[in-house]
Amino acid sequence: MKLQALILSLVIIVALSLNSFGNDAKIQQSMTDEGDESVLLFVNDFYYAASKKLVSTANDIANNFSAAKQNVNQNLANFKNVLTEKQEELFSKLYSKFSSEKTFGIDNTANTVLISEAKIDPPLPICDFNETTLTAKAILVKYPDYNANFFELNPEKRWPIASLTKLMTSVITAEKIGFDKKITISAKAVSTEGTAGNLEAGEIYKSGDLIKAMLISSSNDAAAAIIENFGEKEFIDEMQKKAAELKMFQTSYLEPTGLSYINQSTTNDLAKLVNYIRQNHSELLEISRQRETIITDLKTKRKKTLLSVNRFAGQSDFIGGKTGFIEESGRNLIALFDINGKTILSIVLGADDSFKETERLKDLIKKCISPTSF
Repeated sequence: MKLQALILSLVIIVALSLNSFGNDAKIQQSMTDEGDESVLLFVNDFYYAASKKLVSTANDIANNFSAAKQNVNQNLANFKNVLTEKQEELFSKLYSKFSSEKTFGIDNTANTVLISEAKIDPPLPICDFNETTLTAKAILVKYPDYNANFFELNPEKRWPIASLTKLMTSVITAEKIGFDKKITISAKAVSTEGTAGNLEAGEIYKSGDLIKAMLISSSNDAAAAIIENFGEKEFIDEMQKKAAELKMFQTSYLEPTGLSYINQSTTNDLAKLVNYIRQNHSELLEISRQRETIITDLKTKRKKTLLSVNRFAGQSDFIGGKTGFIEESGRNLIALFDINGKTILSIVLGADDSFKETERLKDLIKKCISPTSF
């Protein structure tokens, strides 16, 4: 409104000036004396036209300003409504970002693990890992439900993962083949390095039994038989695509068993895979925590008992996990434990003895986590 009043005032001033100019007696007399009445008529006509145009322009400006102001007010009202409607979502996203960067004295802003939504607010306990001697090349101990790290050592260091590969192999088998596909064991599959699983050429097993053989006895033959049935290149492509989907950008898979040292990953990437399995394939963890299992040859109906190679299997606090070893990698171990009602993830790569190393970490966590810590 102030701008509109200012414009109208300006119009009035100019109009008065023009009027004064047109009615100036001296000028009119001068023009009359010289007999040039046409000049006076021109001035009067010019004054009338200019005044009318100026008033019209001023009104247009005022009207446009009023409309613009109304549009601005409407846009502000709409923006306010959007903020009101979305504030809960915005605060949720901000809180999720805060939670994903929350660590125990460790900068973890680059750790983009898929996590479940945080459900508690109390601060998490701090564990002093200086109390124990560790030999592994890379370690990650974390509280996966909140993406909070208790301890990490070289979390971005790529390392040969050996039979930890079979976790991804099991995921792809579950998603692309299922648990009921009948698979014949070929002589080529049996010739794969290692004898775990005690499979023989010509036997027929359900894909679910071969998953058991992979996760419990770490059978290379079972993994080879599965991808041979699916198509080797296609299966490896699926493993790589799943890794990319989970943002495991430091992970590579060349084959499904882990015999190749080119199968490499980091503790941070492996944590993403474990979290995906927890959320989408808990049945795989249930299989891996068994001390022994039975598989059945569908051709002869003969049953075989497979014993776990994981020393923690069958223990009441063990949720699941996987071992891995080749000469290039040393001893690797992924293990999930229930400690005082909380899920703890331990990943150890390149240890002299991954079971002893994990047991040390587990004991230390027990000391610093009590039932009243949360």
